[in-house]
Amino acid sequence: MASALWNYLGLRETPTTPTNEAVRALPASWYTSQEMFELERRAIFSRKWLLTTHKLRLPNTGDWLQYEVSGFNFVLVRDKEGNINAFHNVCRHRAFPLVTEEKGSARIFACKYHGWSYGLNGKLAKAPGYQDLDGFDKSKNSLLPIHVHLDANGFIWVNLDAGEQPEISWDDDFKGIDLQSRFADVKWEDYTFDHTWEQEGDYNWKILADNYNECYHCATTHPDIPALADLATYSVDTKDGGIIHDAHSKPDQIAAGLRIASTYYFPNASMTVS
Repeated sequence: MASALWNYLGLRETPTTPTNEAVRALPASWYTSQEMFELERRAIFSRKWLLTTHKLRLPNTGDWLQYEVSGFNFVLVRDKEGNINAFHNVCRHRAFPLVTEEKGSARIFACKYHGWSYGLNGKLAKAPGYQDLDGFDKSKNSLLPIHVHLDANGFIWVNLDAGEQPEISWDDDFKGIDLQSRFADVKWEDYTFDHTWEQEGDYNWKILADNYNECYHCATTHPDIPALADLATYSVDTKDGGIIHDAHSKPDQIAAGLRIASTYYFPNASMTVS
């Protein structure tokens, strides 16, 4: 059990030699234990790179989006230099949320509790009643930054590691996953954002990941999938932090524009491009 836990948390290299032996599922308690979830928050969600959205959702200076992943609340924003920054959604004074809406546009971030305000680069601009006090250093009271990576296709990733550099680099888990040959004909810049939708469920996050990454249920649960994929040869390839699903679409399906490219990005996201 201890060995399985170390492998699961990414603290020990997992053997990659192909085998036909049956693989045991994770213990049932790992899906229900609050203690296990808190361990996952510290060992996985606060260390791994998390796919959030595409840069096209932040087209203009001051555009921002609020996210919450595994209880970690943060804000993405495009600054005046065109950079996309990420910050924990807390004022440095009394930890009041900087933003409470899901999205918006702003010239500055102004806390509605005591009026502290910050530039789009996270630097403290004003701290009423504090900024003129002897010994108060504005430069030490900027918003708490989060590491950001923009991949080759324009998708935005964040890493919540509090260190100056994250312990796990983006390349460690996802090098080349944005350069898949099946993305070659996708013109990402031609897309425009359409909508989001949410679905709440009373289940552990791993249930959703398990379901997405096995197509054992496809033939019975999704009878329409054979129109898009060849289930007889459908395969998945696990590489570092990604799981690449190959639908082996047939020539007539591709000709009809039904080619799909699905990828899972551990731990929090999946994407299907069609």
